[in-house]
Amino acid sequence: MRQRRINILLICAVLLAWAAVPRPAPLAAERLPAILADTPFGLNTHLATRYTDIASMDVPAGLVAQAGAAWAREDIQWWRVQPSPETWDWSYTDAAFGALLAHGISIVGVLGHPPGWATPDATDNASDLSFAAPDPERFAAFAAAVVQRYGHYIHHWEIWNEPDNPLFWKPAPDPAAYAALLKRASIAIHAADPGARVLIGGVNPFNTAFLRQVAQAGAWGSFDILAIHPYIDPSTPERGNLLAAADGVRALAAQWGDKPIWVTEVGWASGPSDHDATGTIDEAAQANMLARGLLLLWRAGVERIFWYTLKDDLNNPYGLVALGAGRADYSRLKPAYYAFQTLARQTAGAEFVGLRDLFGRSTVLDFEAFGAWRRGDQPNGTLTLTGQRTHSGRAAARLDYSFPSNGNDYVVFRRDRPAAIPGTPYALGMWVYGDGSGHQLKVWLQDAQGELLQYALGAVGPPGWRLLEAPLGGPVAPWNRITPGGDGQLSFPASLVAIVLDDGDDQFIGGGTVLLDDMIAISGPEAYDMQLRRGDEAIDVLWAPEGQRAAIRTRATGATVTALGGAASTALAESGKLSFALGPAPIFVRHSGG
Repeated sequence: MRQRRINILLICAVLLAWAAVPRPAPLAAERLPAILADTPFGLNTHLATRYTDIASMDVPAGLVAQAGAAWAREDIQWWRVQPSPETWDWSYTDAAFGALLAHGISIVGVLGHPPGWATPDATDNASDLSFAAPDPERFAAFAAAVVQRYGHYIHHWEIWNEPDNPLFWKPAPDPAAYAALLKRASIAIHAADPGARVLIGGVNPFNTAFLRQVAQAGAWGSFDILAIHPYIDPSTPERGNLLAAADGVRALAAQWGDKPIWVTEVGWASGPSDHDATGTIDEAAQANMLARGLLLLWRAGVERIFWYTLKDDLNNPYGLVALGAGRADYSRLKPAYYAFQTLARQTAGAEFVGLRDLFGRSTVLDFEAFGAWRRGDQPNGTLTLTGQRTHSGRAAARLDYSFPSNGNDYVVFRRDRPAAIPGTPYALGMWVYGDGSGHQLKVWLQDAQGELLQYALGAVGPPGWRLLEAPLGGPVAPWNRITPGGDGQLSFPASLVAIVLDDGDDQFIGGGTVLLDDMIAISGPEAYDMQLRRGDEAIDVLWAPEGQRAAIRTRATGATVTALGGAASTALAESGKLSFALGPAPIFVRHSGG
């Protein structure tokens, strides 16, 4: 593939490729990364529950520290700690927590995995692991005992793991039951440690129905941090639109009360896994996904991000350490380990400045020439022209909706004359003035073969203009293929056929108004420059998934370039520029003076 020489101009906090896009007023408040004293990145370590040798617990704990992780997420499995009402065994948690704390690593403790004696399921083995919902009062007593033992050292507690996942809450996820558990546990934890911070139990951010029902059950005030698990693997961080992973929960938080967002699990496997039976990602690609994914989540305003996991599981190689001879074998560190280490070292104490890409933006539809739109079979709304509030120009589209049932409600508006999409864009975007509903805005695109495909632009956020984007590469899921047959992949030339608003939660009943303006096609070479600053030093993190030649401007005579694996080299500036051949593995360029 012919590489094109491109320039990434270093102009503080301005995205170059956005220069031609009209600036909206008012914009939705932008969530920028916090300046942290330590790295925002942590690890799911599982030392207390998966490492088998208490005497050598410092071996994995030392590797966690050497990786540069500031945080560890550790399970406190109730069935192991209290196998019977009268018996307590703290040996593994004492050893694991002691080893991690000795290295200065902060801990998030996950409370869950009840014993059979604490659940109403008659089929449970009394002293064995269960995922049945336990008695809330017994669970609260367990939480209090844990915090009384460790509360002097650990102040962050996550209540359950993925309570919205049917694998981890039996017989089926129950928002009301989880809310009751959360409320009682939170009271018990804060009674034992008034300064403790409670995390909700790591929910799926791409479907907010469970979280909304927890809020409706009165438990929104029972946690301090909103924990999510935005798995998109095996898709890449860019194609999977990881930047938008928190949009849905953020829209919900705008209604119920703002909270910090932590990603307590995210990862990519380096081989066949539960999410990817064919194993399309190898160890080198896993390292690349780690760095790019964690950086993009940080850019999205997520306060802390925990990679899943420290060590490979059998049939799920998500770890930084290979499985080897078993759970106690930490002898082979994978490329992802060194990628995490480099990322942590290069970003520690850094301030986010901006994220630039090299895409061009061209207009698909600006609603100045509104055209004719026909509503589909669902009589759930109207699409009309408005000039009351626009992103640019004099006109925008006003979408009024009314969703009448607790089933899957949506409304489709088809354009009589499909709008041509110019070129072969990477993504499609639309400026949206939200109503805080969290509903999903989608589009139907018709490709060169006549196939009709659906793409989700994202969740409708709170009031303020905001750009929602959908990458167009790769096959779409079967349920997004509107017409049967075809390969499920967009071929060009293509056109916009319809705009769709789909309820974000099937339990939602009600209406609202969303404004739409300036649909754009996003095209050009895919390359990124995440700009950071630490004191007087500028740090550019550069990558191009498909490979590109790039240059950044600098006032320095040279720069230190650190590869993802940790190797450092020197680059000399020529005519005020530093030039690089970029690839899918990010490089870290440190130079002075900007």
